Order: sequence, then structure tokens, then C-alpha cells
Amino acid sequence: MAGLLACFIASAGALGAKEVAEDPGETAAGMKEKYYQADPASQPVKLRADDLTTIVAARAKSEGSIFAGRGMTGQHGVAGFYSADDTLTFYVDAPSADDYELSIILASPDVQTLEFKSGDSVITTPSLERTWKGSPKNWRQNIPGVLHLEKGVNEITFRLPESTVKPSKKNKGLQTHQDQGQFMLFSIELGTPAARVAQLERASEIKGDSSWMVEGKYGLFVHFSANMYGWEGNKKRGEWFQESVKMFDVKHFADQVERTGAAWVNFTATHQGFYWPAPSKAVDAVQPGRTTERDLLMEIIDELDSRGIATLFYLHSGYNGFDPAPWRKALGADYGAADVSKFNDNMVAILRECSLRYGEKLKGFGYIDGCLMHDYPLDPHWESWARAIKAGNPDAVIGFSSNQGPAVSPFSDLSTRDGAASLDSFNSDLVGPGKQYGIVDPAWWCYMDTWYPKSPMNGKWTGGPKEPAKAYVDYFKDMAEKGVPVTINMAMTADVTPDHPIFNPECMAIMEEVRKAVRGK
Repeated sequence: MAGLLACFIASAGALGAKEVAEDPGETAAGMKEKYYQADPASQPVKLRADDLTTIVAARAKSEGSIFAGRGMTGQHGVAGFYSADDTLTFYVDAPSADDYELSIILASPDVQTLEFKSGDSVITTPSLERTWKGSPKNWRQNIPGVLHLEKGVNEITFRLPESTVKPSKKNKGLQTHQDQGQFMLFSIELGTPAARVAQLERASEIKGDSSWMVEGKYGLFVHFSANMYGWEGNKKRGEWFQESVKMFDVKHFADQVERTGAAWVNFTATHQGFYWPAPSKAVDAVQPGRTTERDLLMEIIDELDSRGIATLFYLHSGYNGFDPAPWRKALGADYGAADVSKFNDNMVAILRECSLRYGEKLKGFGYIDGCLMHDYPLDPHWESWARAIKAGNPDAVIGFSSNQGPAVSPFSDLSTRDGAASLDSFNSDLVGPGKQYGIVDPAWWCYMDTWYPKSPMNGKWTGGPKEPAKAYVDYFKDMAEKGVPVTINMAMTADVTPDHPIFNPECMAIMEEVRKAVRGK
């Protein structure tokens, strides 16, 4: 559930420039050909008058030894900053003359002095020191003071005036969603003080109700991925998408869910490729051929509801996996575009139609993946996503994934990030006003064996639970006592029929033990 962009700089005359220049990774020029082709000064970012505006560091003009990350999970943040001469310049278009508060997402193994300047406004402050273990591996810092911006285009310059940063051998593998032992700036976030307060108030007013998850204790996470495989055969599900939806035996699926004792199912409406297993005019409007006549989603909701089991959806905006390029282009997910509103408008239309179609039986989107790594760099208007999801159910809960970083928006109701196979406890110290995960309800997401079959199965289950049965039983009981709902994933075959075990029998046996221990039946 993992991604971010690059910017290497030609004038690398600072300490360690030779080492950086010899890095076999992509240079800034190479990355800009893919993503940020325009001169940043020619594409000033328009600031929202009543909300925050996000700008990833790779959109800024860089001077000196600054370079960017590589690969999907490193593309949008920058590192380097080996001297006071290494600078980033952000170009922003303010709707009116006003004072703006600033927050940033960064990572740094030690404290550095940060400097932000726009016109006569200068803010100098130490970087926030990481005092926790594990995630978030990059973090948000609210910068004290304000920058005054004039109406129209302004320049905001960032540097480390007393830099003690040294080049790292990890440069070639830098992935900016993680702390990798050197200073990294991922983004800046700008908003007037009044806009920030109003945003928090609006988020509080429409916060979803997750009390039913606490009462239900645990649920099942299911990946119906375009990149997964069936019990037999060597083709990914995306290649036989329509057939996989037609053959899906909903009653058999619900029978297996019921055996686990899950109070809810978090079902992937899309994963690793945007293929929607139901009718959707909004999806068809983006790109035809990715929906089905059968409304599998409705059938799953109704069947589970008849058994007292709730349904949440998982969403993946199609940023990677099976044939993502044509979908992302049609969706408007162009990181280098001056105007990315098309992406936001399309996502809002898809979410709103879905919510209105399934109404109150759809309890929300518990896990919207890649929000920090893939969607955040496009500066989505998260509030409009949240209101779209709640259009058919005002109490719907939302989990905007923070990946391995901080919260992306106060409009997330749940703490949502990839826990992998970890049976971890929730770090409540990071939750609350002004803290890394913000005001969210605690929750934990993990898998028992893996997320989904990533290679041909050849008619057998391999692998299995990562921990012994007792570890899962003790964990689920402990989390239930703490009031932290757990959603655990079990890999499922792409062909959901009674002809074979759709879940690993070893995992099913453990979940039956969990059910007896937690439910008493």
C-alpha cells in the first residue's frame, strides 16, 4: 500500500555534490520530463481562500545540491540541503493580501534550523524532533508565526541557514515517505489562521460515527485486486475482470465471512488498477470499459446486511498496478499540471455516486489507500471527498490513509495506515489536536497471511498465518478490551466460488478460534 517525485539540480557545487551527481538515479532534469516540465515560476500555485493548499517540494525551483527521491514512493519530496546556499523557491498566487500560517511535512535525523522567507517576512525555527518509534516516518510540523503574502504571485524561499546535513550513501534509494537518515522536505501547506480554524470546525461538524466498530470489535479486510490470481491459471484478474465479477458467489463468500465472526467487511471496490465491479456512470465518464452490468457491490452489501454484518469499502485511485497509465491520464492525475481540479472533480463524482447508490447500508470508506503518497501531491480538496462519501449516509466513516506519514486531512474519521503483518498497539500519544494523526478514532489494519495472491496459485494455498493462533487470539481480545477496532486481511482467490477454499484454511481455522474467544460462540 505504498509512493512520491524528483528534482536533482545541475549546479551541484556544494559539499558532496560529486557523490550525489554520480548517483545512478534519475536527475532532476530527467524527472521533470515525466512530471514537472514547466518552470515553477510559470506555474504559480493558486492558494485557496478558505482552506489549506498543499505544495510538494518537487514543484519548487531548486538551487544548489538539492535532489529528489526515486521511484513511486520517492518522487515528490527533496533532500540535499548541504549548505545555506541550497534553496527551494515556491511560487504561489494569493487571492488577497493576508497573513498565512505554514505547516510542513519533513523528516530529519537531527534538529536543523529552518528558514522561510517571503518579501520582508522571515520565519526561523528549529525543526521538530522525532520522539516516537515507528510511524509516522515523516512528520508534520506547524511553523510558528506567519508569512505575509501580497495579492498575486509571491515567492516563498526555504533553506537551512545553519545546515549540518551531510551526503548519505542512501541517496540513490531515497523514498520520501520514510525517514532514511537525512533531511528531507516533502511539502509545505499554506492557509490563513482563520481558514485553518474554520476547516477544523467544518470537519468536526460532519465527523462520522465509528462507535459501531468499537462495539463490533473486529472486521475482515478483503482484497479483490486487479493484480491478483485465481485458484488456477496464470492471468491476473484484470485480464478477466468481467468474468471474475460474473462468477463471484456472494452467498458462499458471506458464509466464509460469517465463520470468522467479523462484524464488518472492508471490501476493495478497486485495488491495484481501477476496475469497478458494479455499474457507475461516473467511472464510465472517465474511461469506459472499467465497470460491470452486475452490481456485485450491492449484492455483497445486501447479503452481509441480512446476516448482521456491515460493509465498508476500500478505494485505490488507480495510481499503480494493472494498466494504470490510461486511467490516470483520463482521471486527470497529472502531477505536473498547473490545474489538477479535473482529478479532484472526477474522484468526487465517483464517490458521491457510490454513496448515493448504496445509501446508509454502506458504512463508509474505511480505507482510501495511497492518500499521502499518491493523492496528496495533487492537492485534493479532501473536504469535498468527505462530503461526497457522506452524501448517502451522513454517519459514514472515512479513513484517508496516511501511509507511513502523518494525517493528510482533518476530514479523516479513522486512523488508517498499513500495519502489514504487525499485531501492534495503537499509539494514542500521536492522536489529538495538533498531533501527527489529528483528531481521529483509533483503528488498526493488518493482514494475517498476505494482502492478496501475487503469483499463480496452481491449485493450492502457500504461506499462511504470520503468527501462531494464540498470538492472534490474545491480540484480538486485548484490542477489544482497549476499544480499538481491528480489521484483519486474509488473502482471497480471484475466483470466488465453492469449488475451492477461497481463503487459506489455516487462516480460517485461526479466525474461528478468535471468534470463539471474542464472541463466545
